[in-house]
Amino acid sequence: MKSTLKHRMTVAIAAVIAATICVPATAGVATANEQANTAAEPAAVDLVDAEATPETRSLFAYLRDLGGQGVLFGHQEDLYFGSSFGQQDGWSSDVLAATGDHPAVIGFDTLETAGMALAEREAKALVLAENIQQAHAVGAVSTMTVHLENLATGGDFYDTTGDPLRAVLPGGSHHDELRAYLDRFAVTAQNAVDEDGNPIPIIFRPWHENAGSWFWWGAAFGTPGEYAELFRFTVEYLRDVKGVHNLLYAFSPGGGFGGDAATYLRTYPGDDFVDVLGYDTYDDTGASQSFLDSLVADLAMLGDLAAERGKISAFTEFGISGGVRPDGDNKNINWYTDVLNAIRANPSAANTAYMLTWANYGGTAAPYTPVAGEMLPDFLDYHANPSTLFADDLTGIYDRRTTATASAVTHLASPADAARVVSGPVELRASVTGFSADRVTVTVDDADGEIELAAPGDGELWWTGVWNPAAEEFNNSTRLLTVHVYSGGSEVDTVQSSVVLGPEPTLAPGVVDDFETYSDEAALSRNWVPQNVNTLALVRSDSGGVVGGGDSAMRMSYSFASQSYTGIGRRLQGDWSTFGDFTAWIDPDASGNKLVLQLVADGVAFEAYPSLSGEEPYQATIPFADWRPAPWDTANAERRLDAATLRNVTQFSVFINAVDGAATEGSVVLDELRAVPGPPPAPVYPDVPLEDPDHEAVKWLHDEVVDLAGSQGRFQPHRKIDTDDLAKVLEAYRAGGQESIGSVRGKVSRLEFAGILWNLAGEPTPAADGSFKDVKASHPNAAAVAWVTESGVVEPAKEERFGASLLVTRAELARWLFRFDQLPGLEPPVVLFDFEDGVQGWHTNGAGTVSAAEGSLLIDLPSADWVGSFGGWNLAGRTTLSIDIPNTTGTEIRTALQLGSSWSWCEPAPVARIDGPRTGDDAVVIDLSTLSEECQNLLGDVRGVNLYLDAGQHQIEAVTAR
Repeated sequence: MKSTLKHRMTVAIAAVIAATICVPATAGVATANEQANTAAEPAAVDLVDAEATPETRSLFAYLRDLGGQGVLFGHQEDLYFGSSFGQQDGWSSDVLAATGDHPAVIGFDTLETAGMALAEREAKALVLAENIQQAHAVGAVSTMTVHLENLATGGDFYDTTGDPLRAVLPGGSHHDELRAYLDRFAVTAQNAVDEDGNPIPIIFRPWHENAGSWFWWGAAFGTPGEYAELFRFTVEYLRDVKGVHNLLYAFSPGGGFGGDAATYLRTYPGDDFVDVLGYDTYDDTGASQSFLDSLVADLAMLGDLAAERGKISAFTEFGISGGVRPDGDNKNINWYTDVLNAIRANPSAANTAYMLTWANYGGTAAPYTPVAGEMLPDFLDYHANPSTLFADDLTGIYDRRTTATASAVTHLASPADAARVVSGPVELRASVTGFSADRVTVTVDDADGEIELAAPGDGELWWTGVWNPAAEEFNNSTRLLTVHVYSGGSEVDTVQSSVVLGPEPTLAPGVVDDFETYSDEAALSRNWVPQNVNTLALVRSDSGGVVGGGDSAMRMSYSFASQSYTGIGRRLQGDWSTFGDFTAWIDPDASGNKLVLQLVADGVAFEAYPSLSGEEPYQATIPFADWRPAPWDTANAERRLDAATLRNVTQFSVFINAVDGAATEGSVVLDELRAVPGPPPAPVYPDVPLEDPDHEAVKWLHDEVVDLAGSQGRFQPHRKIDTDDLAKVLEAYRAGGQESIGSVRGKVSRLEFAGILWNLAGEPTPAADGSFKDVKASHPNAAAVAWVTESGVVEPAKEERFGASLLVTRAELARWLFRFDQLPGLEPPVVLFDFEDGVQGWHTNGAGTVSAAEGSLLIDLPSADWVGSFGGWNLAGRTTLSIDIPNTTGTEIRTALQLGSSWSWCEPAPVARIDGPRTGDDAVVIDLSTLSEECQNLLGDVRGVNLYLDAGQHQIEAVTAR
C-alpha cells in the first residue's frame, strides 16, 4: 500500500473538492463522503443525460471538480490479462502485483469479434457486465472502448473498405446492425449493477481516435458532420430508446493537435453529447522534451476547454509505444514520472482527471505497466506520488449530492452536415430533444416553402420527411438546409447544415488528385482530411501561383512549434496493378524536413520519401518497387508493392515529419499526384531475359534466397551445379538446409537432387510408386523420385525415363526449388506449446482451472468455455495445428486464433467430437486452410491461441503448427 503521506493528501484533496462545490471552506478536514452527505447545496451538473442515475451524476461531479489536485491512474483490461497471474479471478492484476493497489480506472472493450455467432455475442454481453461488476468490487471506475467490427463487410475494425461509416448512419444499408450492437451493449450496461442493484456508472468512449484513419470510423471515411451524427445517434439511441442512464459519454479524437482547440474540435458532436473530453497518444521517444512539450500543450488546451464547457478532461489513452521493453532496451527508465511531472507542472494540463494506459496481454506481449525489471522502480515512484490516485484512494465518488440541468437540442441526423447526396428523393431525419415541439420543418437555401416533417412514432428518434430536388440540381452544388422547430405556434429553434448534391467528380484511373475540381478550400477539405495541425489552400495559376499542371495545386502549410509531424489524407478505391511508377509534382520549401508519401494497398501502408531540401519545383517519379512498408509496421516489413497488392488501393496520405535542425515551419505545394505505367522491369541477370520461361524462378532465387551472379553479373543458367553451389543455396533457403545434401559430392545428378529435395521436405510418402525405366524400385531414391514427380516439382526428362544420370543446371535448380517452395506444408513443424516449464500462459476465460504436470496442461472446466494463451508466432504458410490430447472426458473442439495488431478473432472449421486419447499420428488436426482469406493473410502475426472445450477434464501434451 502507499504511504501515509499520500493517504493524508488524498483526504485533503477530497475535502477541497467537496468544499469547493457544496459548502464554504471551514476549519478541519472531512472526507468527500462526509462532505457530500452534509453539504447545504448539491453540486449542479450539466450532463448528456439529464436522467442519469445519482451515482453517475456523482461520478461526473467528482471527476470534473478534481481541479488539478489529483489524477486517477487507469489500466485497460486490468483484471482480464497480465503476466503476474494465470487466469482471471476478478482480483488478480499486474498493477496490484506491482504496487499493492488496483488502478483507479479499469478499461474494457467489446468482447465481440468479427465472425462471432449471435448467441455468443449475447452471452458475451452478460460476461462483460460481470467484468464491470468485478472492477467495481475492487473500487475502480469502469470505462468502455468499442473496437467494433466493420459492419458493412464483416471485417475487423481496421477494415476500412465498404464505406462503413456511412453504411451505419441513419438510413444507411447497415444501420440496423449498429442498432443490434447497441442493443447488446445496453444489456451490458443495465446488467452491470452493484450489490444493491444500482447500475454501475460507466464512462463510455465510442468511436475513438477518429482524427486518424486507421479505424473504419476515422477521418478519411466521412465528413466531420457524418462522424458527429454517428456519435449523436449512439448517444440518443442508448439514452432515449434503450433507457440506459448510467453512462458518461467520452469524446477522444486522438492526439497531436498542437494545442489547437479548433483542430481538436473538428469532429466534435457538441456539448449536448459529450461529458468527457479525452485525448489519446503514445510515445516512442522516451519522453523527449519535444514529446512532453506537445503533450502538455494539448492537455492544457483540453483542460481549458473542459473548464470553459463544464466537462471532464481526461488522458483517455497513454503509454510507451509498443509497451515496456526488456531491460536495457527502454529509452528512458524514468518515463512514467517524467510524463507525470510534465503534466502536473502546467496548471491547465494538471486539470486532467484520469490517465489510462493500455493492457498487459501476458505471454510474450510487451506490457504497458511493469511488474518487474528496470522500469518498475519508476512506476512505483509514480504510484507513490501524492498526486496519483489508485483504487484505494477513492472515497465518496458515488455519494455526492447533485442536481442535473436538462438541455434542449436540435440536429439534422440525415443527411449529415456536408454529406454528399448523389440522387433523390432525399430522406430527412431531424432529432428534436428538450423542446415541446408540435411542428418541425426544413427549408432549402432561401427558397419559399417548407418541407413538413412527421413526428416520431413510439420508440423512434426522428421527425421525418422527404425532399425532392430536381434532377438538374445534382450538379456538385452545395445546398443549405435549415431545420425549424415550432412550439405553440412560435419558432423555438433553428439549426443549419449543408449538403452537396451530385456524385463526386470522377478522376482518371491512377489519379489521386489534380486539384482542378475544387471551387474553394472548403471543398478541398472535404476530400483531404488533416492529421494533426496544418492549413490547406488552393494555389491558382490565374492568381500568379506556380502549379504543376492545369490551373490549380494544393499548398499545405505547417508549424512544428508544438507537434513533431503533420499530414493529410484522402480515401481511394481502385486497381493500380497495371501501374509501375508514382509521380508527384512538388514545390519544396527547402526546410530539410521529411516528406512522406503514404499509400495504403491491400491493408498495408507503404511509404516513399521525396526530398524537401531544395527550392525549385520538380517532378518526382518513384517506382512502386522502391516503396516500403511504414517503419512502424514490423509485421509487414517484408511486403512489397507488387501488382497483386496494388489491386486494392484504399488511401493516400501526405505527411511532413520534423527533423532535428531543420526549419520549424514551412509550406509545400503538391500537384499531379498519380500512378503511371512504368518502364518494363530489367531482368535480374543479363543472360536470363524477361521472356525466358525460367525468369520468374531465377528472379525469386535472386530476390528471396541468394544471388548466384558471377564476376560479370551473369547467372549462367546452363552451368551444371555442384554441391558447393547447392550448399550455398540451401543454407540461404533454410537454416540447416545444406544438411539435406548428405553424402553427395561434386556435380549433382537429377536422381541425387530428387533425394535432396525429398529429404528437405521431411521424406513424405508418395501416393504411388514411381515407374521409370532408369530408376529401379529398389533404389534408395525411388520414393524421392516418385514424390518430386507426382508433386510437380521436377518434370521427367522423357515420358518413361526420369533422366536419373543427367546433371542439374542452375536454371533447373532455380525452377525446381521455386516449385518446391510453392508446395504447402513443407516448413519444419513448430511446437507452440509443450508445457515442459508450466502452463505457458494458458488460462480459462471464466470458471475452471488450468495447471501443468509432467509436460502436460491439465484443464478442469465446470462448464463449456474457452481456454487459451497469448504470445507471438509467425505461422505464415502453415496449414494445420495438431493438438496431442492423451486424456479427455470427451469434448467438441472449436479453435480461435487472435491475429494481427487488431487481435482479429478468427475461427477455422471445428473438428468432430473426440471421446478418448488423440496423440501422435492420430492427434487432433485443425485445418487452417478453412480460415477466411483475410484471416489467412494475418497468420504471420498470431497473438493468441484459444480452444473451446466442453465441461470436464482434458489433458493437452503439445500444440504444433505444420
